[in-house]
Amino acid sequence: MVRESMLTGQIVTIICDEKKQSRKFIDLVRRYYTVNLTDIDHASAEDFKKSLLIIVQVDLGNRQIIPALKEKLSLPERANVPILFLVPQLTRHALVQANILGATDYIAYPCPDNNFIQVMGDLISREVEKAWSKLSKTQEAALKVSLKVVEETFGNARRGEIISPDDIKNSCNMIIEATSKDGLTDWMNAIRQHHNYTYRHSMMVCGYLVSFGMYLGVQRHDLQQLSVGGILHDIGKSLTPLELLEKPARLTPEEWVIMKQHPSHSRTIMMESNWDDVLIDIAVHHHEKLDGSGYPDGLQGTQVSDLARMAAIADVFSGLTDKRSYKPSMSSEAAIDIMLTMEGHLDMPLVKAFRAVVL
Repeated sequence: MVRESMLTGQIVTIICDEKKQSRKFIDLVRRYYTVNLTDIDHASAEDFKKSLLIIVQVDLGNRQIIPALKEKLSLPERANVPILFLVPQLTRHALVQANILGATDYIAYPCPDNNFIQVMGDLISREVEKAWSKLSKTQEAALKVSLKVVEETFGNARRGEIISPDDIKNSCNMIIEATSKDGLTDWMNAIRQHHNYTYRHSMMVCGYLVSFGMYLGVQRHDLQQLSVGGILHDIGKSLTPLELLEKPARLTPEEWVIMKQHPSHSRTIMMESNWDDVLIDIAVHHHEKLDGSGYPDGLQGTQVSDLARMAAIADVFSGLTDKRSYKPSMSSEAAIDIMLTMEGHLDMPLVKAFRAVVL
């Protein structure tokens, strides 16, 4: 049975050699994940950094390829990524060689599809469970409740139903309490395992804004507005075509025109549900730029509110540091360095304050 987490949008890297072998499993993996297919020579640290799982199908009896494979699989970026070896038979030689190369598990292939899916799902779920196991009870409760609320909220918006504030505000109060007691790091590590990028991004922006607000000493009411604003900042994407949200490549200029409509969709959705003007402002204006070149309203300078400026910073940072199928994740240091060059887009004094939060 396929686990719930096994959905498209996250990456499995498959390393194959040129020898003709059964490749049916590649199509099977593609049912559930984005596949990054490579060979030993071209496998890279970037491939490993963005992957949930590495599947290796090579001839372990070929002594010429083993040193190169061992070198690649010894890269530090591979250390936290599970490896599944596919071998023709579970012979002693094959298992010893796979273990030497760092196998997390192995399976005789070809095999029934259900067996293959089960082994693959177990390995990926093990990594997800590892991240969740580090959460405190307060963090775990906040994450479970808020993820459910986010999914229900986006679903209601997609169906044109009214979005009630009560569940969202209650879940955000739990996030504020968890962040206040136990910090941000483990929370973010667990969120990064979620399969849906839009939900994951909304939760991460919320977490960054809560920590940012705490660092700046904002009042409890403003802190709640920041957290709710973080969760709802991309609510307009509920009306964006799914094939664009989950596209495993960069958008074309024509697709970007459609994607950039989501702040206007947010305005419509939230006004129809009679949301507070401050929260509508965050959702509609987090893509505005101080020099007036942003969207959807071309605001500039003091027209961009402080909360919208903070949301823009959290949004850009989350986008840079999260992994996508078309780009690897970026370190926090590298992301901040880039953001410090975005004069005219972001508020530089706030970026420097945010740096202290995430570094």
